[in-house]
Amino acid sequence: MKSRILVVDDEKEILETLADFMKGTYEADFSETVSSALALMKQNPYDIVLLDKNMPYVGNDKEGGMSLLKYVKENLPGTEVIMMTGYATVESAVEAMKLGAFDYITKPVSLNDVKQKIERILDYKRFINSEHTLRTYKILHNQILDLLVNLNDLPEEQIEKTLRTLGARIDQVFGLQKDYESIIETQAGALEKIEGYIEHLKDAVPEESPYYVLIEKIKSESRRRIGGQ
Repeated sequence: MKSRILVVDDEKEILETLADFMKGTYEADFSETVSSALALMKQNPYDIVLLDKNMPYVGNDKEGGMSLLKYVKENLPGTEVIMMTGYATVESAVEAMKLGAFDYITKPVSLNDVKQKIERILDYKRFINSEHTLRTYKILHNQILDLLVNLNDLPEEQIEKTLRTLGARIDQVFGLQKDYESIIETQAGALEKIEGYIEHLKDAVPEESPYYVLIEKIKSESRRRIGGQ
């Protein structure tokens, strides 16, 4: 099943570019306004939403994307947000991250960046306890961003470079967890196979046989370990 993505941007050219890019790979919807995006969110479940930060909304609100981000975080716990902005500063990144965005993309939009960031989120969603992992990722990400903001003596260019590599460095940390989870999944698969073999053995060994007790012990232990995954 393809991942479902919503792209929200008031620049028609960007929507058309991303529509061509996502065709055949993701199931995607597109919206040019905050209001239509809200309507789509209420009707459909999305894995990821790409939001333009600076979009007109109610009254003089010029950051409609931030309003949408707040709506997602308050009403769609299974949806992750990538914020798109043409004004890439540490402050704007922190603001979006603090409100719950997973990542952000600077304009002009790089399709390679879009793909990498979408796939990063989907990779995190494949963790055994993905909700906890995503929450931990955001906490760690925000803590590092706070440190960067406080380093006022660093040149803006250096901070921006650090921001671009921040996600990849955190990925390396969680990569160890993914390796561990792969071992757990392999072990669980092996234990399930053992259960199948045990059933064949039980059919072949009489209940009065002393080996039958051993078979029952193996079955009990495999079930205990599977339950403890």
